[in-house]
Amino acid sequence: MPKRNNNRAYKRAEGHRDARLFIIVAEGEREDLYFGWFDRRNQRIRVQLVPREGQASAPKHFIARINQYFNSSEDAQSTGDYIWFVLDIDRWTRESINELIEFCRHTENWHIAISNPCFEVWLNFHGGALPEAQSCDDLKTLLNSRIRGGFHPNTICPLINTAIEYAKAADTHPDQDFPDNMQTKVYKLAEQMLEVLGRNWV
Repeated sequence: MPKRNNNRAYKRAEGHRDARLFIIVAEGEREDLYFGWFDRRNQRIRVQLVPREGQASAPKHFIARINQYFNSSEDAQSTGDYIWFVLDIDRWTRESINELIEFCRHTENWHIAISNPCFEVWLNFHGGALPEAQSCDDLKTLLNSRIRGGFHPNTICPLINTAIEYAKAADTHPDQDFPDNMQTKVYKLAEQMLEVLGRNWV
């Protein structure tokens, strides 16, 4: 089990901050580009992407990354902020992912959003119901044919409501953190972001 940094305090940074902060620890660059697009879409929201070093993207590195962020960031965490770990299952063992799931379950305002097998499952739901696919390569090919221009934040991110609708409908175990094949839990993070953004945010 990864160790929590005991020096991390839940407190309000000096000066009042109205925007709700989403601190996202993601596995890949596509995830960073996607969620970074929502940063400061209006005055209610900020999105902070926690950097990674080299190829250190395995679940066991996620806690180290967030601890390093809090040790180096000028932003202290508020009790109203959210931390989300966004990852896939295509390269990691179930045991290593379960450790991170359990850690989040026992830490306030820490959440995990898993895609099975990869983030492209979530991206494809922006085009509606997911067609039959067998692999991440299939999903990447589908995305380029279903979304004009393929993956581009300016094109795909405004379709987040569609993605939430279809990803949520496809989730056969909504009360669990680990999705079945060709399913994703990223819609839970997306719902939380839209709650903060409010209506007419696009």
